[in-house]
Amino acid sequence: MLVVATRMRDRGRPRDKRAIEADAPARGDLGIAHVQSAEYGRTSKVASFHRAGAADPELLPPLHDVELSWMGPLGFVLTGIEFIDGSAYGQSWWCRPA
Repeated sequence: MLVVATRMRDRGRPRDKRAIEADAPARGDLGIAHVQSAEYGRTSKVASFHRAGAADPELLPPLHDVELSWMGPLGFVLTGIEFIDGSAYGQSWWCRPA
């Protein structure tokens, strides 16, 4: 699914609403699948975000154990765990149609 997404947290800490709204969102293909997670050593529902139509590296770190936490007519929020430099942090993506 082609969406624009904005990260709502920085290393687990909530970002200011103005900073979220002012941030240039990432644009790409969002996918969610059950995959074997190396970080957890088990299967996890993982959201991944890639540049539309390209084999480039992921635009955002994947979200593990992802859940849909909010949905409305103009977008939705996915919440999960991201791993950065070996540490786990809570993260949410505000996603809107591209």
